Amino acid sequence: MSPRVWIVNQFANTPDVPGHIRQYELGQFLAKQGCQVNVFASDYNLTQRQYLKLKFPQLWHLENFEGLQWNWLYAVPYQVNNWRRYVNMVSFCLTLFLIGLLKPKPDLIIGSSPQLLAAFTAWILAKLRGATFYFEVRDLWPQVLIELGGKSPNSLIVRVLAGIEGLLYRESDRIIVLASGLVDYISKRGAVEVIWLPNGPDVEQFQVELPIEQAKAQYHIDLKRICLMYTGAHGTANSLQTIVEAARILDQSYPDRFQILLVGDGPEKAQLIEQAAGIQCLEFRPPIPKAEIPKLLKAADGLILTLKDIPLFRYGVSPNKLYDAYAAGKPVVVAVGGTLNQEVEVHQVGFTAEPENAKGLTQAMIQLAQTPPEEREAMGKRGQALVSSTYSRTKVAEKLWALIQEEL
Repeated sequence: MSPRVWIVNQFANTPDVPGHIRQYELGQFLAKQGCQVNVFASDYNLTQRQYLKLKFPQLWHLENFEGLQWNWLYAVPYQVNNWRRYVNMVSFCLTLFLIGLLKPKPDLIIGSSPQLLAAFTAWILAKLRGATFYFEVRDLWPQVLIELGGKSPNSLIVRVLAGIEGLLYRESDRIIVLASGLVDYISKRGAVEVIWLPNGPDVEQFQVELPIEQAKAQYHIDLKRICLMYTGAHGTANSLQTIVEAARILDQSYPDRFQILLVGDGPEKAQLIEQAAGIQCLEFRPPIPKAEIPKLLKAADGLILTLKDIPLFRYGVSPNKLYDAYAAGKPVVVAVGGTLNQEVEVHQVGFTAEPENAKGLTQAMIQLAQTPPEEREAMGKRGQALVSSTYSRTKVAEKLWALIQEEL
C-alpha cells in the first residue's frame, strides 16, 4: 500500500504564486515514488496579504495540484506583525485540526516551522491518528522572537512556545533541520535524531538559456548598468534598510552606474519606499510567481542577501534566495555574518559584509562591479557546483525518501 504522507506548513506555496516552494518540491518527489501526499497550507498568502482560493465562508479548499492533494486552509487575515499575527496562527491551527480529523489516516506527518503552533497541532494529530511524526525546523522559535522581536525570555508567550519547542524536540520521531548549525543546538535539547536537509533549488528549473542582454531587455533593466537584485520578503528580518542606505551612498558616489532592484512584498515595504525617496538607482518591484524567478535572475549581474544582525542568523538560517542565486550562476553579495559569510568566502562565490553595515555592503557592491565579467562568471559557476554537491533539492528529497523508507 502506498504510504500516506502529510506535509504541514502554514506558509507553503505552489509555484504559481510568490513564496517558498520547498514543500511543493519535496511533495512532488515523494508522489513520484508512489506516496499519497497531502500538503496543508494557509490560503491567506503571506506575500500578497490576500486569499487566493477561498470564498467566505469556506474553511477548506482541496486542489489536485500536479499529483499533490493540496489543502488550502482558512486563517484570519493580518497586514502587519501585531497581535493579529498570532490570531492568524491560532486560527490556522484550528482549521488544520478540524480537517486533519476528517481525512483518512496518514502514515507520516511532517510538521514544519516557523509556525511552531502549526507543527504542534500536526504532532497532536499524529498522536491521535497513530502516525509517525517528523518535526522540520525552518526557523528557531521562540529564539527568533527574543533576538529579533525583542520579547523577554520570561514573557508568557515565550515560555509557552519554549515548552512546546522542547516537547517537539523530545517527542518527535525525527528532527529535520535546514541549517547545519542547528544540529548540535537541538541535539543538546533532547532530540533523539537530528538530520540536516538544507534548503535548495530544483536545479533543472534554473537551466534557463537566456543571455543576460536579452533578460535585461525583457525586464526593463539598463544594459549599461550593473544590476544588483534582491528577491523575497520585505520584513523586519530581511534588513532591507541596509540595502536602501547602501543604494543612497552609491547614488551619490557612482551616479548612473548601478541599478538595484528590490522585488517582492511584505509588511516593511511601504516604510522602505518612504525611506528610499529620492534615490535614483533603487527600484521597488512587485512579487512574481516562484516559477518565474529563474528567468528574472538571469537579468542580474549579482544577487544580494541581507539579514538583521542577531546571533541566531549567524548559525541558524538556510535562505532559499541564496541557493537560488547559486543555481542561477550569479555572484552574490551577502551581509549576514557567521556561517553564510564564511561559505561565500571559502567557495569564492561573491563578496561579503557584516550585517546592518551599509558602508560595508556598499563596498562589497563596488567590488562586484569592479570584478571583470569573466571572473563574475567563474564565481557563478562555483556557486552552481556548490548547489550540485550540497544544496540540490533532488538530493535533499532523495535523503528524505530514504528516511521514510527506513521508517515505514
